[in-house]
Amino acid sequence: MNILALTTSYTFEFTFISMIAASFYFLLERHKLSDKYKSISSLAFLTTALAVIEYYQMHDFFDLKNLSSPTVNYPTEFRYITWLIATPLMLYIFFVLSGFYKSHKKTVVATLSLNFAMIVTGYFAETTYSNKLMNFNFSIAMFAIGFICWLGIVYIYTKYLPEQLELTPSKNQKDLGKCLNILGKLVVFGWALYPAGLFITFFDPSVDTALTRELIYNFGDLFNKIGFSLICFLCAVKLTKNEAK
Repeated sequence: MNILALTTSYTFEFTFISMIAASFYFLLERHKLSDKYKSISSLAFLTTALAVIEYYQMHDFFDLKNLSSPTVNYPTEFRYITWLIATPLMLYIFFVLSGFYKSHKKTVVATLSLNFAMIVTGYFAETTYSNKLMNFNFSIAMFAIGFICWLGIVYIYTKYLPEQLELTPSKNQKDLGKCLNILGKLVVFGWALYPAGLFITFFDPSVDTALTRELIYNFGDLFNKIGFSLICFLCAVKLTKNEAK
């Protein structure tokens, strides 16, 4: 039995179940939020619920029979379509939580534009290389553009937004600062899993390396989609309690 295929299949199932549990949690705990922050629960739910739909659609791909086959098929299109919708929701949650979606509209547009470019170029980098549709240099160029876009998002979440938060004093500043600090770390370290998973396949096109990429993607979705949403939701609960004081 291929241990790597087995591990990839099991982590897929674990992530799938975790996304379902997280979606129910955001709905069932919605009552803890004031009307001002209930949209945070909605955005968190949408982020994980989209992943549930995606993982349901990908279920057959992660069957052990498919993963153990020398001609294994990968759910590349399913992943990127969902990332194209879910990642903007993830990034937007903090803008709503902090109220920056009103006062920093240009930053919102810049962040979501960078994210869109990152996902699209990442898709072309992965599909053109794995399917041999273009030469290697094209795939690397697409990867590089996507990587630069990710660095732009890292800058916004680790440098620009913290600075803007300091310039906007409020009774919630401390709690928002803690939330943003964790989100910044997720954008840096959690999101780094995706380019790392793709990058290793450029140097080793073997089935085991491709399985490793899928394994990394599973963990990336688990930590980032649930983690990002949960941190913002818990911060919204804290801000709701602050309002009641």
